[in-house]
Amino acid sequence: MKSDRVDRTVRALADPHRRALLDALRESDGRAVGSLEPALPELGRHAVLKHLRVLEAAELVTTRKVGRTRLVLLNPTPIVELATRWLDEYSAFAGLSLSRLRDHLESPASPQGETMSDRRTIVASVVIEATPDRVWKAITDPEQSARWFFGGHVDSEWTVGSPIEWSSAEGASLIVGKITAIEEGRRLAHTFRATWSPDTAADPESAYEWVIEPRGEALTRLTLIHSGIPAGTPTAEQVAEGHALVISALKTFVETGRTLPGMG
Repeated sequence: MKSDRVDRTVRALADPHRRALLDALRESDGRAVGSLEPALPELGRHAVLKHLRVLEAAELVTTRKVGRTRLVLLNPTPIVELATRWLDEYSAFAGLSLSRLRDHLESPASPQGETMSDRRTIVASVVIEATPDRVWKAITDPEQSARWFFGGHVDSEWTVGSPIEWSSAEGASLIVGKITAIEEGRRLAHTFRATWSPDTAADPESAYEWVIEPRGEALTRLTLIHSGIPAGTPTAEQVAEGHALVISALKTFVETGRTLPGMG
C-alpha cells in the first residue's frame, strides 16, 4: 500500500503544470479554485480542475468547503513519505531543518515594522493502518502522546470547555488550549497557543482539529487542521513544517511502535 501511495505521488509530481499549482499554493495556501487559474495562464479552467483532481487523488492537496467556496490546501504528508522511502528518518528530518535554515538565510529581510494581519490554515492528512479507536488512544493517552508529539504528555478532562495541555517530560508547557468540540474516536477540536517559547506564547491563539475517519477494515484517515494562524508571527514560522512531521510521527508510532528521531 505504501508503494502505491509513493507511485501516485511521483506520477502527480511529474507534470510541470501540477508542480506550478503546488508552487502557487506554497506562496498562498487555502485558495479558491478560480484564484489558481492564473498559475497556468496557458490552460483553461477545465484543465486546471483536471490537474487539481490528480493532485487530490495523490493526496498532495485537500479541499475544504467554506460557505459557498471550496478552498484548496497543501497536504505535505506524501512528500515526507516520499523522502523517507530513500532516507532514514533521521536524515530526512535533518535535511528538512537544514533546508529551512537555508531558506531563512537566503530570504530578503522584511522592512522594519512590517506586519501581516491575515491568518493561515494548514492541513495535513494521512492514512494509518489501524482502527480509529487505536488512533484516538494514541492522541489522548499521555504516555503514548509522549512517544510521537515532541515528547509532549497530553493532559485534559476530555470534555467541552475543559483545558488541554501538552507538557515536556521536564514539566515545561508546550501547548495550551481549551476543548471546543469532542466526539470520542472521531473528532477533537481545541484552541491552540504555543507556549514552548516566550515569543510564540505572546501570539494570538488559533484553532486545532483532529478528524478521524474509518477507511475500511483496520484503516483510518487522520486529518489535522490548524486554522486561524496569525501570519508573520513566530507561531506561524515555527509550525509551518511541523504538521507533516507530527502526523508522520503518529503514523509511524501507531503502525510500528517506533518513535521518530526528535519526536519523543
